[in-house]
Parts: sequence; structure tokens; C-alpha cells
Amino acid sequence: MEDVLSVTNEKFEPIFSDIVNRYLSKTNFPKFIVGTGLSVGLGISGMSKLADELENRYNSEEYSTYLPTWKQYEGMVKDKGLEYALLNIKPEEEGFVESIREITAKFILESDYEARDDILSNRSGFENLLGFLSRTVSVNEKVIDIMTPNYDLIIELIADKLKLESTLGFYGSLYQNFNSDRLKNPRSYFSKDEPIVRVFKPHGSINWINHGHNVIQTSDHSYLKKESKNIEIITPGSMKYQRGLTHELFRIHREIFNELITDNKNKFSIFIYGYGFNDQHFDTVFENTTKDVIVLTMSIKKEIVDKALNNRNWTLFYKHTNQEEPGQDSYMVYNQKLYKIDRDLWDINEFAKIFIG
Repeated sequence: MEDVLSVTNEKFEPIFSDIVNRYLSKTNFPKFIVGTGLSVGLGISGMSKLADELENRYNSEEYSTYLPTWKQYEGMVKDKGLEYALLNIKPEEEGFVESIREITAKFILESDYEARDDILSNRSGFENLLGFLSRTVSVNEKVIDIMTPNYDLIIELIADKLKLESTLGFYGSLYQNFNSDRLKNPRSYFSKDEPIVRVFKPHGSINWINHGHNVIQTSDHSYLKKESKNIEIITPGSMKYQRGLTHELFRIHREIFNELITDNKNKFSIFIYGYGFNDQHFDTVFENTTKDVIVLTMSIKKEIVDKALNNRNWTLFYKHTNQEEPGQDSYMVYNQKLYKIDRDLWDINEFAKIFIG
């Protein structure tokens, strides 16, 4: 590895131009995968606060039935984190899993609501990036595709703030119903003159309610609070994969997005932000992709760094690998070479300042 590379150095100029052309251009327009890095960065509570909430709720009367089960995993949560502990929950503990889903849904619903004022009042790097892309999207297609495993409504809120149409395949006003064709072929239902943000949520959303044999989408916050136990999300942990395959709405969102990012006929790049590569269904898609892939994340798995060092089509910006303690430095893998850089380009706010202005 060389000395620290400055983004103002002339050596960075060809790298800058290549990144813009490969990942942010009209001719190689990106499809997005956005993970919890966006949510946490914009004020949504992450895993550590969710762990505290679960601890509090299992010690309350409402969920006291599951306190002994929670105690079995409590040490694991403290030693290795909530996400690791949830991956070890036994399949037969269905009632416990269901209680986690209920608590998580209500917690994220409230956290999302509390974060809205700040998101509407302040301009984030993601907002700048989405605004930039809405102005450069192809005149023929005009669709910005974003897949997120997040449950919150940040992407939809920022699209509203930018006055962009967004769709998750639902139609109606107050209580909307799902139509898979609206998700698969949005241009058949919306103006061809305006860009559309098409959002895929294969793990569910805090504004989806299981209403009998139907899932509805609503923005009625008071109704969502009242029906929070029926919010349709996949419980974090080991059983999310199975549920993602068997739940029709989750499966449709997953399959349509999978079709899009495995399409070899059309040119596009893949832009990944704040995503931990912890979804075995999606991660297999990246194993042999020939598309240009850019990843921005604070913490990254070492195997992803190794992949980028062996594949020219991968570019990474990150702070540390999962096995390391965070330090002061930031890193870039570009053209199969590892660089130490002088700006935190893994942070989308910094990335947007440098690459969009």
C-alpha cells in the first residue's frame, strides 16, 4: 500500500473520472442496494438500541412469558451483538420469534417517525445523490431502482422531499393494495416524462399491515401504531431467509429485483451503500457478476475486500474490516489495488460532496 492518497492530488483525477463514468453515468446507470448504514446515519435506531428495547420489553408484563428464553440469549447479545444472537435462535421457538417481530416493528415505527423532522430539515448525501440521479436518468426508462432490507420509510420520505414519484407496487389512497405488475412494469402506470423511484423491500416495511389474507400499505401513523403487531416485516435472524422465500409479497419483491440485477442484456452498475452482505439470497448474485460494483460502507467483510482485490469491476470505500477495530484511516480498493485515502468516502455525505458537489 502506498502513502495516503489525497482526493485533491492529480493522481486521483483519473480515478475520479472513471468512478463517475462507471457508477454514476447515464450510460451505466446504477441500481442501488441500501442497507442499515443509511438508516443509522439518518437517526433510525440500530441493533444496539433494539437490543436495549428487547431487554426492556421482555422484562415487562406484556412479554414476560418469553423472558426465560430471552435470558438464554442475553449473554450472547452482550458478547457478540444482537445480530449474531438472533442467528442462533432455534426454529422451534416460533412464539419467541414472533414476539421479536412485534417489538422490532413497533420500535422501528416510532424511531422512523421521530427521525423525520431532521431528515426533512437537513440535506443528506443520499438526498443529493438521489437528486443528481433523478436529473441524469435515461430519458427512455427514467426508473431509479433501490433494494433495501431496511424496514423504515427513509427512502420514500427523501423521494417525497425531492418531489419524486415512488412505487413499491401498491395502488390506492389511504389503504393501498399490491399489484405485482405495477412493481414489475411501473412505466405502464406512471407518466413517462417523470422519473420514478422503484423501491424493493424483500424484508418488509413498517407501513405494511397484514389485513386478513391481504397486505395493505398505509401512511396512517395512528393506524400503524394501533395495528403494530400486524406490521409485515421479516424478523431479524436465522429464519428471515425461509420467510423471505415463502411470503408471497416478500418473494415477489425479491424475485423482481433479482431479475433486474442479473440481467446481462442491459448496461448498468450496482451501487451498494451501508450494506453488510448478510443476506445469503442476494449475496449469491454478486459472486460472479460482471457488472461494475461500487461499495460504500464503514465496516466490511474481509472476503469482500479480497473479492475487490481480485476483480477489476469492484470498487470499495470503507473504514475497517469486520475483524479489525476502527482506526483513523479510510481505505479504497480500486483497480485491484488497496489505497489509504484522506477522506471518508465510505460516508455517503463525503462521497456526495466529492463526486457530485
